[in-house]
Amino acid sequence: MKASMQKLIAMGLCVVLAVGSLTGCGGSSNDAGSASGDGAKTSSSSDKKTFSDLGGMDITVGDWFTSKDTLADRTDEFGKKQNEYWKSIQEKYNFKITRDSVYSYTDAKSDYVNDVMASSPKYELYYLYQEFVSEPLMKGLMYDLSTLPEFNFDEEKWNPTVKELMSIGDGIWGMSPDNEPRGGIFFNKRLFKEAGIPEDEPYDLQKKNQWTWDKFEEYCKKLTKDTDGDGKTDQYAMASFSKYYLPMCAANNNATFVSRDKDGKYVDAITSKEFKDAMNWGVDLIKKGYIKPKPSENVAWDWYKAAFRDGEAAMQTAEVYEISAFADMEDDWGFVMFPYNQDQKDATNKTVPNDNIVVMPSCFDQEKAEKIAFAYDLYTEPVEGYTPHDQILEQYYPQFRDDRAVDETIGMMLEEKHKSTSYLPMISEIDYGDFCYPVYANATTPAKKIEELSTKWDTKISKVNAEYDKFAKEHTK
Repeated sequence: MKASMQKLIAMGLCVVLAVGSLTGCGGSSNDAGSASGDGAKTSSSSDKKTFSDLGGMDITVGDWFTSKDTLADRTDEFGKKQNEYWKSIQEKYNFKITRDSVYSYTDAKSDYVNDVMASSPKYELYYLYQEFVSEPLMKGLMYDLSTLPEFNFDEEKWNPTVKELMSIGDGIWGMSPDNEPRGGIFFNKRLFKEAGIPEDEPYDLQKKNQWTWDKFEEYCKKLTKDTDGDGKTDQYAMASFSKYYLPMCAANNNATFVSRDKDGKYVDAITSKEFKDAMNWGVDLIKKGYIKPKPSENVAWDWYKAAFRDGEAAMQTAEVYEISAFADMEDDWGFVMFPYNQDQKDATNKTVPNDNIVVMPSCFDQEKAEKIAFAYDLYTEPVEGYTPHDQILEQYYPQFRDDRAVDETIGMMLEEKHKSTSYLPMISEIDYGDFCYPVYANATTPAKKIEELSTKWDTKISKVNAEYDKFAKEHTK
């Protein structure tokens, strides 16, 4: 049953705002204060500050993945309603706001840093990949959004994980109205049926909280085949990217790569028993021949997508956003969460969020920042008749082959109990690949790689903790 035919682009269409401190853009202060813009007032209903006229202000929300033309040309019910809403607020409050792909993924951080350091930001709001946030944040290049009375980050539309990540000292340095579902398992329904597995059984097991490691391995045995009798495997149970697969193994055994302690400090978590057990389980499936190895060193890095699409592998651990790779796939397919370790206390199916974060240049004066905040707060409001949750689901119905993938799997991924927050992206000097690439390739064992990395990671994490402590003290009254 579809959500309520609503909110098509809560992730892709809502834009996130982030903040800064006092450097860059001429070093203007962003201390909280009353803006002198036209028609500024405080809303008695929500205590959020509002404006009656933004004076023709032009606001661009930059990212590397959104087409303004695609947004403008939507013909679905929700898309049309959202465009009508955006048009109405721009006419009523006299401003223009556009979201568009204006820089590349690889250039996002450098463009932001260079623009703000040169005191000439090209855009009012910038999307940054989570891995790119720490460096410009520590340089004081993000505006403190907590000083802007136009925002209320306790509202349902704001991503609580991003709020937690970006709350340092007394400030909130980034935000997101997106609540993006991430890693799970795509599965080929034809290959499942040929292996004697009912095509909807993964959904049924997931719904009953019985989608476990044991059941997954049972599937792997049935789905790995020598189809022509030549003694070689022709069909594998799975083909995946190491940086998707191994972190999901960890999350579904109540483990992670980097955690956070009760004092808010980042902690190297790869030495925990849960992590070691998860890695050993994941690697064991590779050693048993269930997971298709990389065909050669000459293939593209994302060769695994074609392996699943072309029926060479029955399953794939992948991020939801990679769904476009399977749009024209001949075989029908479904999507469930990653299985969990049934022997681990309190474990359940989990995904690992990695939300993009929108930031505001720190150089804007208070009045300009407040006007941007007011406009963006309006822009990210749910369209009448649509909840933030429904809005996220609605955008996925046209992309998936069956509604259960959306109603059940995506719906679960939006629940906090099915999320495993990874803090590794906030440590800019380490990467999942440090561990995943060699271990997935069987170039080393999990135990050896843990021993090799733990001291190195401890040093780098301690450095980041010291930087964050210093930043927090400087931004605590």
